Amino acid sequence: MDRRVQRVASVSTALLVLLLVGHIGVRAQYWTEGGEEPLEGEDSVRRVPIKIEALLAQCKGTYERPAGLTSWLVCWYDARNYHSVIGPRKVEMLNYEPFVALFYDVIHDSEIERLQQLGEPIIQVSGATIEGWLPVYYKNHQTYTLHNRDDPVVKRLSQRTERMSGLSCATAEDLKVIYNEVGAYKSFILDAKKPTSVAQQFAFARNRLATVLFFMSDVETAEGGGRIAFPYLGFSVQPQKGAAVFWYNLHDTGRPDERMTYSVCPLLADRRWMAKLYIHTRGNELRNPCRPSNAPKNHQTVPEVMA
Repeated sequence: MDRRVQRVASVSTALLVLLLVGHIGVRAQYWTEGGEEPLEGEDSVRRVPIKIEALLAQCKGTYERPAGLTSWLVCWYDARNYHSVIGPRKVEMLNYEPFVALFYDVIHDSEIERLQQLGEPIIQVSGATIEGWLPVYYKNHQTYTLHNRDDPVVKRLSQRTERMSGLSCATAEDLKVIYNEVGAYKSFILDAKKPTSVAQQFAFARNRLATVLFFMSDVETAEGGGRIAFPYLGFSVQPQKGAAVFWYNLHDTGRPDERMTYSVCPLLADRRWMAKLYIHTRGNELRNPCRPSNAPKNHQTVPEVMA
């Protein structure tokens, strides 16, 4: 009898050890793969994978969206204020829900030249040098930030963004100018998730409500690459000089919207200039109110990347 009790105790101990090892292994997998530890109650969340083949087609510009999605897309002239009445701005809806729009003729050539001049002491351009015959290559991704007080052009862009989006830029981050050369790319960016240093600096401004991406140069359509792809939404944007893309980063409840993850496709030719402005929630509580009634239910669809 004692032997049976000992066997049952040993078997139960072994099962308990296996369960603990399996539980620790699941948590360790999230940490080693760079993901966050799963929250309680997330076992029932369904994952929607990203198809890498579709993402590559979006970067090439050959991906075709279903007609059921494109039939909702429209174009119009924006005339919501006195400035727009004098010169209506052309707007193209790229996605209905979540809302993504492309504004044309937002930034002018003279303003682009001024922004590039402000970055001359910082940006290092690759190419041939006068001292020697061998070309010099620098980083293919370089950035610098500009505050409204640095130049009237920066302040003018902030005011134009307010009229264009209907949101306040009083607590927006500094304008981030981006210079790319051949080979530059970035994968799966979610602006709502700020780096630790930026989160501490703009803690008073809360989350990034929306993003405005200005295109300051053209990229060749055929072989240039460099498109901005939204893999969860199934479309990409070709950089067009003077245009700007606008999208929201948060749900109506204030939670980050994973669907707004985007990728900067590899630049295969030429150079690319862009500028990015992050609009925060503080100051926009009445212009874009939070709606807790739209909180997700228990079975929420969460995107997932698959190779």
